[in-house]
Amino acid sequence: MKQNTKLKNIIFQISAILILLAAIVYYFRPDVAKYIIIAGVIGYTVISFTTPYPGKSLRGKRLFNIQIIAVLLMCVSAYLMFVDISGWVVTLLIAAILTLYSTVAISMEYKKEQEQEENGQK
Repeated sequence: MKQNTKLKNIIFQISAILILLAAIVYYFRPDVAKYIIIAGVIGYTVISFTTPYPGKSLRGKRLFNIQIIAVLLMCVSAYLMFVDISGWVVTLLIAAILTLYSTVAISMEYKKEQEQEENGQK
């Protein structure tokens, strides 16, 4: 189980780095960046969809849904980059902001939920 989580975490991090790399490479080699972002978004999407929110709180589940919306926006960004529409920058920026917010808020919510669970058991 731990190896599976570790592997998912590694794929998740590599995918995020590929998405960032694609955004940078686009200004030098747009034809290469298209394929880099597609690889990154596919990995990021697969890991996001296969790792649901582990807690039971409604807020945590809503935050996870925000994260899924961000993943879908990343898919839209990859498509827009692939068909040479400059709007990919805006959708990727919105996705990055939503991802940052949801990731931080989910970890805080899960930690709070775990603390409440521990206090309830004592």
